[in-house]
Amino acid sequence: MRKVIDLCLDMPMDAEALAQLLCSMCLDPHYRGYKHSYGPGLAAQAGLRIEELDEVYAREGEEGFRRAVREGAERHLLSPAQFVRHLDEIGVEWGITNDPGHDNRKTAALVSAFPQKLKGFIFVDPHRGRAAVEELERCVKDYGLHALYLTAFRTRLPADDKRNYPLYSKACDLGIPVHIYSSLNLSKEVPYDIGHPRYIDQVARDFPGLKIMAAVSGWPWVLDFLALALRHENVYLNFETHAPEKIGMPGSGYEPYLFYGERNLKDRICFASNWATQSLPLEEIIGQVEALPFSEDAKEHILYANAGTFYAS
Repeated sequence: MRKVIDLCLDMPMDAEALAQLLCSMCLDPHYRGYKHSYGPGLAAQAGLRIEELDEVYAREGEEGFRRAVREGAERHLLSPAQFVRHLDEIGVEWGITNDPGHDNRKTAALVSAFPQKLKGFIFVDPHRGRAAVEELERCVKDYGLHALYLTAFRTRLPADDKRNYPLYSKACDLGIPVHIYSSLNLSKEVPYDIGHPRYIDQVARDFPGLKIMAAVSGWPWVLDFLALALRHENVYLNFETHAPEKIGMPGSGYEPYLFYGERNLKDRICFASNWATQSLPLEEIIGQVEALPFSEDAKEHILYANAGTFYAS
């Protein structure tokens, strides 16, 4: 069985986290674009269908909606300990994760409970200025977390916004990498292209010593996304949140991965599942990579070796 490193390893959500996420996707008009893309799979994790939840909401409102999800989740979801045991069964050596609510203390508690299996993402708000920088440092030095994650559609700042720069500088000082959201988003609160790969280009130029993981596949700007790693030795890529099988589907827009993943960028593309958002079993997502028409050497790099290099101290 091939060893795997997952650079966006969701932990099973608890009932409250799943209820909150589904509420956002199904009830908040700003995020409703996600309702029919990711909503059905998330509802299925609680043994429910979106249509059932719509009926509950029509009868009982938001509180009834949340109750239905919580009750379903409590019957169906795995505990963290059960999930970590499952990682051994499917060959996952380790993964990097976070608390669903982006609470850094809770992430630290999770990582400390399973230190051989988990590393931890750090989420801070760049708008908080110096306080955000201090929190980042505390998360590394006191909490033992491992990488900063910046998500433009949450911060409402493109990657090259100067309010992010003190965080990049501190990440360099601390010797930790930065994962940066780079893809289309479906939120109506921010521009659809706020995560365009072009914004990472300037960051890579200004911080050549910073390890950058351009995340979330780059779709629909896949060639621009791949070009980042062609231009910058410090930029790696992953296709978090997007099913790997799409890479082999003509017309999907992901086809360039097949060419560059076997050639110029074989040592720069990493596996990252975000399996809970995709609502696919982690082993199924790994299997989708194994089924792609890559050489065995390229698959080994994508599923394991490149992540090890990126996180090597």
